[in-house]
Amino acid sequence: MPRGTNVNWVKHLVLESENQRLPDGGWFRARDRISAEFSISEADSSKLTSFLGTREVIYSDPKIGEPIPDEIRRMDNNVVVEEFEPDNTSEEYWEQIRPYRLSDRERQIYRMVDSVKQAPLYRNIYTVINTVLSGYWNTKYIGLGPYHKLGSFNDAEGFRMQLGVRTTPAVSRTVRLGGYVAYGTRDRRFKGGAMVEFAFKRQLTRKLTLAARHDIIQLSTGHNILNENSIFTSILSRGDQRLSMIDRGEASYEHEWRQGISTTVGLRMQHIHGNRYVPMLRPGGGDPLRSLNDATVSISIRLSKNEAVFRRPFDKKYLGSRYPVVSLIFTAGIPDLLSGSPEYYALVGNIRYRANLPPCGYSTISIQGGRLFGHIPYPLLKLHEGNGTYFYDPHAFSCMNYYEFASDSWVSWFWEHHFNGLLLGRLPLIKRLKWREVLVCKGVWGSLSPKNDGSRIDSGAPLLFPAGMGSVSTPYVEAGVGVENIFRIFRVDCIWRLTHRQPLPGQKVQNFAVNLGIQLKF
Repeated sequence: MPRGTNVNWVKHLVLESENQRLPDGGWFRARDRISAEFSISEADSSKLTSFLGTREVIYSDPKIGEPIPDEIRRMDNNVVVEEFEPDNTSEEYWEQIRPYRLSDRERQIYRMVDSVKQAPLYRNIYTVINTVLSGYWNTKYIGLGPYHKLGSFNDAEGFRMQLGVRTTPAVSRTVRLGGYVAYGTRDRRFKGGAMVEFAFKRQLTRKLTLAARHDIIQLSTGHNILNENSIFTSILSRGDQRLSMIDRGEASYEHEWRQGISTTVGLRMQHIHGNRYVPMLRPGGGDPLRSLNDATVSISIRLSKNEAVFRRPFDKKYLGSRYPVVSLIFTAGIPDLLSGSPEYYALVGNIRYRANLPPCGYSTISIQGGRLFGHIPYPLLKLHEGNGTYFYDPHAFSCMNYYEFASDSWVSWFWEHHFNGLLLGRLPLIKRLKWREVLVCKGVWGSLSPKNDGSRIDSGAPLLFPAGMGSVSTPYVEAGVGVENIFRIFRVDCIWRLTHRQPLPGQKVQNFAVNLGIQLKF
């Protein structure tokens, strides 16, 4: 690849394709091979560490228009996958099933790869990379982590220490056990959680998860896992921390019917405790409520088309689709399943889409809308996703505080456009840095029913709102610009708050924010 190309990590790339003629005279793919060299630096030096990655696919004995055998499961109209994971990995086994014979050169390469995998340098580098990406440092049977939660600090707990463990696929590829314990030096309380996962199938997910936790969490937050009791969150905190102690038990079952269509059924019971950071006061006299109960059952459906999915024994990562991805969630609160648990209903829909717009880069768009029905205390309303840190969260509002806005009907949008260096890549000298520019616009528009509006003392809401929280009946909008791919890892965004710039009583407003992001992008 030419020097100066605005591509990360890949130093050399080779694409090979072979075709074969079928008996009926038509052509079909015979072999695909991709080879790439991954390097930290583009400089030519034998002292630099590089990785060589190879992926090869052989298409043997294709049959066109014939019935599919029963032992092969059809996943959708275009893809047929045989669910097959061999336990026997001996060389004799592979020689028997491989559709071609290895050449002497290929045999030498396999022997070299096997020897490299045993080298201490390779094993150490692999362990470090795997730990950074997964969050866990894995031994053969046990994983320790997540590393970013081993130590953190916040106003409620002081310095928080946490240690978590989970089993690896070497113990079982069907059952995974996990748990953690944490302790805060200020509140002097132990917290913890446990989880067990049953992965009945992997190619089409059939997974049951049981989890329980007694911990202190942020109820009003985005989807970034680093927002929850993380050392990064602690270091980059803006001082807006309003944590709540919860006791929560959950059970969920995911059933993937076919590639791109999955449903999840869940049951959740939780006990939310009030505190001085998140008080629970009744209307009228303002009598404090120590805690509230909540019990819900939910069902969700997720729809996608031709989406790439990376699957592991217990986890999977969605790698995107050229089509919109749609999800719909229905939740029902079960009255008095726990003492005083309210009856309510919620319907939430979400659509995400990545629009490729060459040569101007690509846009990522997420639109969510929802409606809550019932008489609901504010911790169970839609608490719009604030960000109390300097860490960038693409699904939270950078200039919005925690517990600033709540709604029982709303629509929100998150839009980012990545130019892939269209502008900065043409400036002398700067283009050598491979920086890439980003535009951001986020907003939300919602409303509150009078029976759920706890911003007034004479409200009929079950609980009064914390000071400074209100409705977002006037749309909230923020926008900004950013630069990503700094040293190929970091991203910096400058975000301006365009509406709701004047603070309400008891409220502090941040009209400008600088966010730092960490990302690995090819």
